Amino acid sequence: MSFLVGLFLIAPWVVLPEGSPLIRLDIPHRMFHLFGGLFIPQEGLILWFFLLTMGLSLFFFTSVIGRVWCGWGCPQTIYTDLFDRIGRFVLDSKYGKKDASLHGKFTVYFLWVVVSFIASFHWIAYFVSPYEMLADYLSFAAFSQTYFYFTAFFTAAMFIDIGFIREQFCRYACPYARFQTLLMDEHSWNVTYDFKRGEPRRDGKTKIGDCISCNMCVVVCPTGIDIRDGLQVGCVACGKCVDACTSIMAKENKKTLIGYFSLKQIETGAKIKWIRPRTVVYAILLTVVITGAIIQLITRSPMSMIAASNKSMPPILIPDNKIRAFVALRIQNIAPVEKEFQLSAFDTRHGKEILIRSGEENNQFKLGSGEIKSISVVLETQSLTEQELNEGYLPGSIVLNNAEDPDERLEKKLSLTLPRR
Repeated sequence: MSFLVGLFLIAPWVVLPEGSPLIRLDIPHRMFHLFGGLFIPQEGLILWFFLLTMGLSLFFFTSVIGRVWCGWGCPQTIYTDLFDRIGRFVLDSKYGKKDASLHGKFTVYFLWVVVSFIASFHWIAYFVSPYEMLADYLSFAAFSQTYFYFTAFFTAAMFIDIGFIREQFCRYACPYARFQTLLMDEHSWNVTYDFKRGEPRRDGKTKIGDCISCNMCVVVCPTGIDIRDGLQVGCVACGKCVDACTSIMAKENKKTLIGYFSLKQIETGAKIKWIRPRTVVYAILLTVVITGAIIQLITRSPMSMIAASNKSMPPILIPDNKIRAFVALRIQNIAPVEKEFQLSAFDTRHGKEILIRSGEENNQFKLGSGEIKSISVVLETQSLTEQELNEGYLPGSIVLNNAEDPDERLEKKLSLTLPRR
């Protein structure tokens, strides 16, 4: 909990040496900063790889080690535990009881609101600079900003959700809970009750199985389930029942009845079978997707260009059988540093260079990281023969090069409609 909450609070404040944030989804400027990389909406394939990796990771790890994300990584679980720690710190043994002092309850609620605001502030900081937000809050200028209302909404939502709805969200609203049982089998390593040792349970003073019917596993369960009834949707694998049973069984000089086991391990005493058809399939799919994502990231061009013919100004025929066309370009530098670019154009059908006029000297210009340049260029072909003019259209391309590294280039195909004669 300390590591994940600390990472969540620190990450948006980190600024890399080149001046870009470590992580920020800058929606107004359509840019996503991630670990020194700059991504734009046109790179949808990378987003697809990311989402597919997350989904297959969920499938793979659930099939191997059960609902471990819910118990140890989910913000719902982590912040609920944090709220409980605050409640116990203020009210001690009175926390959660009706006879707790009114002053103590309001103190707990106040601290919960403070924590909710801090968490919401940092959540918004993944979209807006936290330094700018902090300056606005200190100067009381934040109330006129859109992010203030988002922060207020998430503060209220978190206070209500974590303070009062709590793990019931996991049981009734979380979509993962609906299908997690389908991803696991009898070999999945999960919080499990050893029914072979525990059953039948103690009835009064009659000792039959090792379970003494203390029901502490039910008392400490945040979702109120009885783990002894088997795997259920409400189990978030938080392990609180494991701790409770371990402490009770220690007084009996016996091992815990609830722990991280597989169902097959309890039934037969066999070792966990980690390699099995479903884990192999998930692992292969995950490996393929991750490999594809790595290749995509390595080969991605740190520049973006959109080229479109000017519909209001179609290509025209000029003296010497040359074609003049007008094209609109939108160029963006998606590298973390400033770069100098150069434009060139080619007639791909006949292997000839096309003259390009952009208004820039030598068609070269500089763009800072994330900077966008929208320009209209004029393309002028070399003299065409009568046969070439009758071909109907001219396949061409516009090339954007890094002026300092010619191997770093981006090519956009463009079809020029030849004017009828």
